[in-house]
Amino acid sequence: MARSANTSADGDPSAAQAQTRKGSWLWLLTLLLAGAFVASGLISHAPWTASEAQSLAAVESIVESGDYLLPRVDGEPALQSPPLYYMAGAGIAQAAAAYLPAEQAAQYLPAEQAARVATGVFLAIALVFTALFGRAAWRRGDDVPPVGVGAASVLVLIGTLGVIWFGHDMATDSALMAGMAVALYGMALLPRKILWGGFWLGTGAGIAFMAKGPFGPMVLGVAALLLPFLGFPRFGRYLRGIIVAVVFALPWLLIWPLLLQQRDPALYEAWLSANSLDTFLAGVDIKDTASQLEWLRLFLTMAFPAWLLAVLTLVLRPVALFGFAGVRAALVVTLVGWAALVLSDALTPVYGFALLVPLAVIGAGGVLRLPRWFVWPAHWLSALLFGAIAAALWGAWIWLMHKGEPPPVEALGQYLPMDYGFQWQPAVYVTAAVLTLIWLWAVMRFRPSRPAALLAWPAGVVMVWSLVALHQPWIDAAIAEGTLAKAIPAELAPQP
Repeated sequence: MARSANTSADGDPSAAQAQTRKGSWLWLLTLLLAGAFVASGLISHAPWTASEAQSLAAVESIVESGDYLLPRVDGEPALQSPPLYYMAGAGIAQAAAAYLPAEQAAQYLPAEQAARVATGVFLAIALVFTALFGRAAWRRGDDVPPVGVGAASVLVLIGTLGVIWFGHDMATDSALMAGMAVALYGMALLPRKILWGGFWLGTGAGIAFMAKGPFGPMVLGVAALLLPFLGFPRFGRYLRGIIVAVVFALPWLLIWPLLLQQRDPALYEAWLSANSLDTFLAGVDIKDTASQLEWLRLFLTMAFPAWLLAVLTLVLRPVALFGFAGVRAALVVTLVGWAALVLSDALTPVYGFALLVPLAVIGAGGVLRLPRWFVWPAHWLSALLFGAIAAALWGAWIWLMHKGEPPPVEALGQYLPMDYGFQWQPAVYVTAAVLTLIWLWAVMRFRPSRPAALLAWPAGVVMVWSLVALHQPWIDAAIAEGTLAKAIPAELAPQP
């Protein structure tokens, strides 16, 4: 497809220029939406879950003690995960304290908020490498990647419910997603570039390990063993690339465990026993159909609409599994990862957060081929759904601004405090207003007969998220009172 498109573009310079302009505008819009999504609601609020409070305590323990090897929570070692996320949060907090004037640091970026920036950094890394992975996965040989497939991968990802739910949490899962995205990009590069493919695959596997333990490397390792049996091209080059990946992954996999063993052998043994393959296999129960059905429900919820777009892509482009090695890698990693989650009780649903990257990349490859019967209802559903949510959130904000108190809606009192007063946030207001205008432009500019009309969904997600940030102080007040926390499903709470 890419070759024929490029051939026609070469024969028609005006068509090539138009295609380039469309790609540039799409990348600009994607960069704007992705940046707004990462930044909106990232800092300046209290922990929203118990997991966030534990992560903050671990980061603060590093800042106070300078011990990057073994963060602590309430004086106890935090061994649920290796400390990469906590190290990054503490490093950003210490850098802010060192390079910003004391008054500005205390006012604009105190330590407890600077630690949150780590989530934004890892989320941004995940989005960048999702775009790179999308371009590499849908690139056949040395052909130029299809226009917009990298941007579409990012837009599908930020529009997925699991990313909306977990993406801004101050938890280690954002680092796991970043590591998986980096590793998948390297896996897609292996058939063409041994050194760089191996470097990114090994580095991503190492980041995933240091973020959440052996889950990420285990999934990537099993997928790497299966891919040669599925016709992965240039097996000799692939094998050399895997060796390079192992070389680059070893420092990440060995240094922290060895240092922990030297520091405290008992703690090392406790961590090793909790993260061993035996622990994972002990939780496997293929007969627990009730649990598996619950996992299916969680998958259909967390991965929507990425899983739907991925299924449609494979239906509309079945030859993609044979012509694109990166697409096969994405599908194998998805299947291996979700199979591990479904079968083992030792894993929690939030691990699925990192597995949204390959689903988004698969789904992005079929966006331009979606039939009108799908685009038309998806566009108007997005317009009606996000239009109604935006109207409600803007209406509540305007009421608060003019009346100084929440709207007299009885249902709100079940979740939000009704004695809350208006707080003016000019930067957040301007951001929300601009993103609302962008969403309105996308809905009106791209008609349902064109696949570009699907922009109404990711643009709507980012708009609504910015409007939630506009009401962030009100949400903080509810969480402080313990009213809103009850609405958060316990089984979906991220684990630190």
